[in-house]
Amino acid sequence: MKIEKFIEEVKQKYPESDIEVINQKRLMIKIPRGLLLKVTDYIFNVRELRYIIVSAMDSQDGYEIIYHYSDDASGWIINLNVLLPHNLPEVESITPVVYGAEWIEREIMDLLGITFLNHPKPERFLMAESWPEGEYPFRRKENKE
Repeated sequence: MKIEKFIEEVKQKYPESDIEVINQKRLMIKIPRGLLLKVTDYIFNVRELRYIIVSAMDSQDGYEIIYHYSDDASGWIINLNVLLPHNLPEVESITPVVYGAEWIEREIMDLLGITFLNHPKPERFLMAESWPEGEYPFRRKENKE
């Protein structure tokens, strides 16, 4: 994949995105949460990049969700970044597009309390049934409810 061409395509298709080359083989695409399913479909189904994993963290600015994809032929890692506000930690589930994301989204629900809208199985995955409702072990202290 010619990364310059890919960047231009993304800029043209999704002008609301903010694209940053992190290093020689990593690209970060920051998007508003409303574009997540469209950009995921483009990356996964149109460009046929390999889904790796989803990671998430509670930062000072909000909940950051990073979707990791690989262009195995070129070695480029494409990160799709969505920032959710602390007061509204919800985003569409990518599981309808990338079925392999089902379990990791459930883990993120348990650990950070992020709601993945339209998730096919939005139930606990890691935490015991006895774990207190509304307690999320990976939230920063000031963001605990």
